[in-house]
Amino acid sequence: MAKILNIAAINGMVLERGEEPDGEELRQLNEALVNLDGTGVDLVVTCETMMMSQKAGTGEELDNPGPRLTAFRDFAKRNKCVVAGACRLILDGNPRQSIVYYGHEGEVLGLYHKMFPTPQAIAKGTIPGDGGTVVDTPAGKLGGILCFDLNFDELRDDYVRMAPDILCFSSYYNGGVIKNNWAVRTRAFMACALKDGCSEILDPLGRTINVSTYYKRIAQARINIDRFVMHGSGNAEKFPDIRRKYKDQVFIDEDSPSAFAVLYSYSDDVTALDIAREYELVSVDQYFADCRNLRKNAL
Repeated sequence: MAKILNIAAINGMVLERGEEPDGEELRQLNEALVNLDGTGVDLVVTCETMMMSQKAGTGEELDNPGPRLTAFRDFAKRNKCVVAGACRLILDGNPRQSIVYYGHEGEVLGLYHKMFPTPQAIAKGTIPGDGGTVVDTPAGKLGGILCFDLNFDELRDDYVRMAPDILCFSSYYNGGVIKNNWAVRTRAFMACALKDGCSEILDPLGRTINVSTYYKRIAQARINIDRFVMHGSGNAEKFPDIRRKYKDQVFIDEDSPSAFAVLYSYSDDVTALDIAREYELVSVDQYFADCRNLRKNAL
């Protein structure tokens, strides 16, 4: 059954030599939140530049929130949405670089702690996280990525196993085509809140749905997370029959260059997985697992 979400990723603007006054990131955040207030947004992801004025080794506290956490919490409560807010935290006396997920009542739904802080951040006392974290929210299952994390396949592979609906990537670093790889491998949407006018929303095939610019500092998209990702082989010949039966209750998005496809259910009665089972469609992960087993047996 369709699960339609309006999602937004806010970019952060940083001067070349870091001459911003203290609190500049909060000013930028508040400007963006004014534009999003009351628009029906379901998920907002903030940029890692929210840590700009926070020195390494310092942080806000969940039980005694400072201006960043307060802004995230209040917006989530006011708009009955989910906010994935980047912030330096102090937890149990330890400094962390984190994403805090706030829910519809301003409650903390979960946390992600940066698994791979930079060497410089670790030298200044930042404690690394243990691995990927998926948080169940009204905006689907969310996974977090912070900046330097994107370079490490072990975190990506955590999320392959955890199967989030949306990856919330908050970063000073753009990540380039590495982002696309993460979306494709995890079969997830990505809301990428980046710096310098280039936030992006990616679909589960790694394609850009929307991108911000210097003139439009919020990337926004309307997505459906009720999806089934598959390879064309053994499946594509069934697509015409599925379309004939379900018509506008389904959308099958075929990406010929990658040979992948995504089936989205817009039905009130059946999910994408229900339809996949009805037509014995094989997921892309199962297809490749079968190929590996076939090769092994042939040897």
